[in-house]
Amino acid sequence: MATRISFPVKYFEDNLIFSEDGAVWTGYRMDDRHYDYRSETDKLALLSKLESFYWNTKSDTHALMVPRFQRGDEPFKVFNIKTLPAEGAQYLEDCLNLLKKREVSHYQYYMFVRLTEVQEVSGSPLSSLKYAVKDFKRFLTDRSGTSTPEIFEEEIEACRLQEELVFNRIRECLNGKRITTEEIQWLIRRGFYRGIGEVPLRVGWKPGVDEVVVNEKKAKRPRQPEVLSLTEGKFKDIEGRHLEVEQFVDGKPRKGFMAFMTISYFPDYRDFPGAEWLLWLNQLPFGVEGSIRTEYLNYHEALGKVRNKKKELDAEEEHAYESGVRPARQLSESQDDTEDLERDLSKDKFPLLKMSVVLCVSAPNEQILQQRIQAVQDLYVREMFEVQIPYGDQWRGFNEFIPGGQRYIIDYIRNVEPVTVAASMIGFSRQLGDGEGCYIGDLGHQPVFFLHDRGPRHPILSTTASALFVGKTGKGKSLLAKLIVYLALMVLRAKGVVFDPKDEWRKVLKVLPELRPIARIVTLRSIEEDRGKLDPLSGASQEGLVESGETAKRILQFLARTPDGTFESTVIGKAVDQVVLESCEGKHPASMMKVLDYLKQRMEKAPERRQERLEEIYEVLMYHASSGQTQLLFGDGTQQPIDLSKQLTVLQVEGLQLPKDGETDFGRIGLAVMMAISDFSRRFSNQPSNQFKFVLFDEAWRLAKAKEGRDILEELIRTGRSKNSAIYIASQSASKDLMGEEIKNNIGYKFVFGAENEKEAEESCRLLGIEVNDDNIKTINNLPPGICLMSDLEGRVNELQVNPVQQRLLKAFDTRPGSDDKPQPVSNGERRKEAAMA
Repeated sequence: MATRISFPVKYFEDNLIFSEDGAVWTGYRMDDRHYDYRSETDKLALLSKLESFYWNTKSDTHALMVPRFQRGDEPFKVFNIKTLPAEGAQYLEDCLNLLKKREVSHYQYYMFVRLTEVQEVSGSPLSSLKYAVKDFKRFLTDRSGTSTPEIFEEEIEACRLQEELVFNRIRECLNGKRITTEEIQWLIRRGFYRGIGEVPLRVGWKPGVDEVVVNEKKAKRPRQPEVLSLTEGKFKDIEGRHLEVEQFVDGKPRKGFMAFMTISYFPDYRDFPGAEWLLWLNQLPFGVEGSIRTEYLNYHEALGKVRNKKKELDAEEEHAYESGVRPARQLSESQDDTEDLERDLSKDKFPLLKMSVVLCVSAPNEQILQQRIQAVQDLYVREMFEVQIPYGDQWRGFNEFIPGGQRYIIDYIRNVEPVTVAASMIGFSRQLGDGEGCYIGDLGHQPVFFLHDRGPRHPILSTTASALFVGKTGKGKSLLAKLIVYLALMVLRAKGVVFDPKDEWRKVLKVLPELRPIARIVTLRSIEEDRGKLDPLSGASQEGLVESGETAKRILQFLARTPDGTFESTVIGKAVDQVVLESCEGKHPASMMKVLDYLKQRMEKAPERRQERLEEIYEVLMYHASSGQTQLLFGDGTQQPIDLSKQLTVLQVEGLQLPKDGETDFGRIGLAVMMAISDFSRRFSNQPSNQFKFVLFDEAWRLAKAKEGRDILEELIRTGRSKNSAIYIASQSASKDLMGEEIKNNIGYKFVFGAENEKEAEESCRLLGIEVNDDNIKTINNLPPGICLMSDLEGRVNELQVNPVQQRLLKAFDTRPGSDDKPQPVSNGERRKEAAMA
């Protein structure tokens, strides 16, 4: 190598790094935080926190942005592919082949802070003198950096005391956590495998030390060769513009290529938000590393630097005039900027930071490397920045990324205000989804994964796995809902119920033969044979009878148009309670017809002035019990429940009329039937089982139009977490009048596929938890088909481009006008066969 640089690290322990030059650094990992679609107020608050950190940290800092590359099969490790059906395994294989063509990575962020120099815990002048006299050799080598002497235990203890203060600030401002010895090993070693592949880590490895006693003090003497063993690799400097490294992987030589670039020019003024200069790298389809080093200059030092710079510029101007040359405009602008900075410093007394920024791209060959270099340069040129590849400084750039190292490239240092460094938004990125599970689409160049049961299983989140799909017809919400259901069945081996009011699943089963053996379509008709199949009381377990009784009350009051709190509603409630009690005592099976029997008895015993209204209610309910679709709700306790033995049950009600948008009274019967179906779904979800269960409710907004319907949906969502189940709701509207705040707040995943109008777009913003502003409204209104805004379990919001991967799945789930294989009319014979299966 043309440049000789000693390896900067001599020892590390926990999150402390001891450098060759005597410095001690402490390291932290920053939690990756989402940035897109936050409000301007939120973004300014985040900027302020970062600025506060740099303003108040009066030490050298080193921030790292590092892409951690993900193996193609890593997100699918949660599944046992060998036990999956052939179609499920094939889907994962197709996803893997698709992702192999990309460089999948996610960014991790680290912050290192240099501790102030430590000699003795006491810190007195006399003890410092004794320290120097007793161990003069160590005193010299500490400052010359020519050797790696022992480290006294008392020094380590003093460093830990300092580290505790730094950690408190890191935790408050950056939400940081202490890094581990293994993470430091990875950060060092990964540089020697750039462009090659995964870094082979030594599990449980720690750098060795010898416990010694020096001058009656306990000390640790690092075994330097053990640390140097992390640095294997054969390097070559290619024309001073990039490096080549060669490693042996699986017994074969492999080469990687890397180039180090510096940001040599920052525009003086940029509006914020909009100036997040490090966050921009998330736009690229490959990982880019970033290193930001700062040195703190207090107010007096900063003011002195600015005044010296002002003198230099004045001297340049004077020299130009003496030479008979008109000073350049850039010189005049620099003088103005320097005067402004001097004035601001004198007024606000803020520090300056000596900042340098180094970027690194890597690739498996030189051609791809050059393409990536050009892409990074183009990205910054568009934003009026300048990026250069410093000739002959590539090895220095390599060492700048090593934790515990120093600043080696010194030609591109800029004196900046803390807010300029903070505007990098180090620690923020564009992430979406669960990071593991089933691939469902992309955020830009990054794949998005969906793990159906992650919410209930996650030890910290412990949230519902339910999902809400909202948006205009034909935009893709039905396709995504069906895709997630299909993956739950074929990959997660879940069990589910689908309410299919538009008869769309018949086409799905026709196009996807693998679903036919595990699915059953149950079509209920308004005939005596199906009477009572949806009776909320019939077939309920003793544990579930109380909840089913509440549903029965809602349905009866809804059909009788009897509001809560009235005498009539109380009579209905008592009749239901009596049936539930007697069923629990084993006297007879619970049923809606038994409720009507008791209702008649109570009617006859009621005060005379109440009897007329109760008689009217009884007649109405008896009519519903014996005619039309509502007879599905009234059983006498002898009916067989719907067969749920199959993995998937598709539930349809022949001729079900649902209210259209804007209607209230029309379709009341349809709503009552949907309420019963909801209760049926609740009982299905509450079955005691370790198997994940789901219910897909299409056209749920119609059910949510009635308060009684919203109550049932809320209960389904609320209890799903503890029962290892999820409800998937497809709705055309995100209106709070339909969905309700409790439904919105308890849904885990939210997908918005456009909006009908501006008001609906505003409601969609509120649903997603993003600011209602012109930009977000415009984005929602202009979402093309197949692209939605997704809010994941962490509340991160971003654009998802849905990708079903297999063409046959797209064909099966596509319900847009003109799509192939539309549902065909079903004969009466087929209907009777399906009814018999129920």
